[in-house]
Amino acid sequence: MAKYEPLARYLRRQKAAEVELSFRDIERIVGGLLPKASSDPKWWRAEDAPSALPQQRAFAQAGYVPESQLKAERVRFVRASTRNPTAPDARAD
Repeated sequence: MAKYEPLARYLRRQKAAEVELSFRDIERIVGGLLPKASSDPKWWRAEDAPSALPQQRAFAQAGYVPESQLKAERVRFVRASTRNPTAPDARAD
């Protein structure tokens, strides 16, 4: 999770229930480019399992669920405690 720890820290500091960031914003926060795999909606899941990808654990441990808008290269992070449980985790639009 080391690469995505700065993003997890950033999200933990947020007071808002929702935080919207562009891919560029995220790249600035983590200090590097997002991988090509970030164009896949599955990359943006929040999961805290040991087998989860590092960014997925970072999102989950920060307490936010990402909702990606891939064509717009934006992600809305919704605090897990306020999220509608029937909302999809990611959109492919």
